[in-house]
Amino acid sequence: MSEQIFLTGFMGTGKSKIGQLLARRLQREFLDTDRMIEERAGQSIAEIFDSRGEEAFRSVEHQCLQQAVTHTAAVVALGGGVITQDKNWELIRDTGILVCLEATPETILERVSRKEDRPLLAGLTRAKKLEKIRSLLSARAAYYDRADIKIISTDECPPDHIAADLAANLESRLCRP
Repeated sequence: MSEQIFLTGFMGTGKSKIGQLLARRLQREFLDTDRMIEERAGQSIAEIFDSRGEEAFRSVEHQCLQQAVTHTAAVVALGGGVITQDKNWELIRDTGILVCLEATPETILERVSRKEDRPLLAGLTRAKKLEKIRSLLSARAAYYDRADIKIISTDECPPDHIAADLAANLESRLCRP
């Protein structure tokens, strides 16, 4: 099992939570590119967006992905927009398996509304956030459709169950000669 396992999906789909559980189940290191970005930049993602803009954020994001792929057999939670960049897509495709976690726009809205640290939704009313979520999901659909595996992340199915199902699916793929 030397391939990386990348988790993609929109913000609020559970990449970090499910990724940590999956890494434990598969006895792999867990990496979260959002945390790596904050450590490298010495700022929160919201602060990077505010002070340096999205382009600077995407540059740091790519550097962190390059660092993540050098780890051996890790589960890597990706920021929601990582796969929209061709250079990132090539790194992911060359080094691992891509899993997309999906949720409805309403579920995402509930999850992301618990904290106000999402730069792409900052300052929006609840209705405008839902509109923006739907718009971004639509814009990213073709990228998320590239995933090797798709999993629905619902509030009715606990994250540990999702991680267990995903681990079983991945073990069969990873153990092929």
